[in-house]
Amino acid sequence: SDNRAWQFIDEYFGVVRSYKDNEQEYYDYDVCQLKTNAYKDVIWQKAYPARLNPIPEKEKARYAEILNYKRHYSICSLIMIFLILSCVGWVWEVIYYLLKDGQFINRGILHGPWLPIYGSGGLLILMLLNKLRTKPALGMIGIFVLCGAVEYFTAFWLDMKHGEKWWEYSGYFMNINGRICIEGLTFFAVGGSAIVYFIAPFCDNFLRKVKLKRLVPVCIALCTFFAADSLYSNFHPNQGEGITKYETTSAIIESYENVNS
Repeated sequence: SDNRAWQFIDEYFGVVRSYKDNEQEYYDYDVCQLKTNAYKDVIWQKAYPARLNPIPEKEKARYAEILNYKRHYSICSLIMIFLILSCVGWVWEVIYYLLKDGQFINRGILHGPWLPIYGSGGLLILMLLNKLRTKPALGMIGIFVLCGAVEYFTAFWLDMKHGEKWWEYSGYFMNINGRICIEGLTFFAVGGSAIVYFIAPFCDNFLRKVKLKRLVPVCIALCTFFAADSLYSNFHPNQGEGITKYETTSAIIESYENVNS
């Protein structure tokens, strides 16, 4: 029954316990298919002449191997990708507010350098939308809807639990209760597609080269720090100026209208 459960998880969510021989065979098979597709236009004489093509066919095949998006991910790899995306999301928001307001703001409900909504969204995209990876257009729509649901209900839960808002879209075009907006979801749809086809495969390539006896302790240590931060922040969330206390877009618009009335 355990094997059946993992077969189901493997088939529908693209998750394996570890990279064993059969998983490597699956990976090599997918790479072979991607290389074949990369050369298909050449075989059928539908490609540009090699001297006119800005990307040589050998380079296309090499990129197809490096960025094999149809791969399955191990548990350790997913944990590390979750943490990497959480840190990247934190860096992105810190830089954004640094350029916007000219000051360093430790964004998010946690105190450490991570925003778990980015990592959680990335993992959900990789697993729940596994079957849509070969259909980029449908995949982007799925990412748009999935990220909207995650962001909305995360904002709702934080508001109910702490009575605070860590983001506010009131006044933005096509927003729902200030929790999500079309602009943000479009950004997440594009970013989520980049995760599926570029970022996650690139990270996984590196993680596959690290031996389990080294990767597992790193995963345990980082998860311990993350869990400790989450537990502490559950009772003492990160709050303050620029985090939960800021002038909302609707307030700015209202003040502008009052000045000009």
